[in-house]
Amino acid sequence: MPLCFRKMESTDLEEVYSIESEVFPDPWLREFFVSEMEHDAYVLVKSELIAGFLCAWQVLDECTITNVAVKPSYQRQGLGEVIFAELFKLMLQRDVHYYYLEVRASNQAALRLYIKLGFSQIGLRKSYYSNPVEDAIVMALDTSLNVEQHADAAEISGADERL
Repeated sequence: MPLCFRKMESTDLEEVYSIESEVFPDPWLREFFVSEMEHDAYVLVKSELIAGFLCAWQVLDECTITNVAVKPSYQRQGLGEVIFAELFKLMLQRDVHYYYLEVRASNQAALRLYIKLGFSQIGLRKSYYSNPVEDAIVMALDTSLNVEQHADAAEISGADERL
């Protein structure tokens, strides 16, 4: 099935919030996604349904990933890797090479993905998350040394050219 990685639109908010509520024990408010659309907010569409999303903020040559999720029924199909590969391609066009994110210490699936993508731990935020209270692992990635590996990590046939 063709995939499409595109900017998040207001008509996507219901599906995005549904995924957020399924994936996270302490989901963001809907209003947060409205605010994120002023920055870099994207959805991955598969078979006309939103399979995942990513929100990020770019400042100069840095990108902070503020939220990312894949719908549970689409997890473990490599779509998280596709989302990041598409983000890397977009940000490379803007000369962005440094990425940051936080992840729950217990989220082993996400940690495995981030490590596979080349992220490494640079810090720990004690009791950062609530419901339940949990530490956040702060991770960073520098793609400036190996740009092609990250930009070509996954190909999407039929990706939306309007990005």
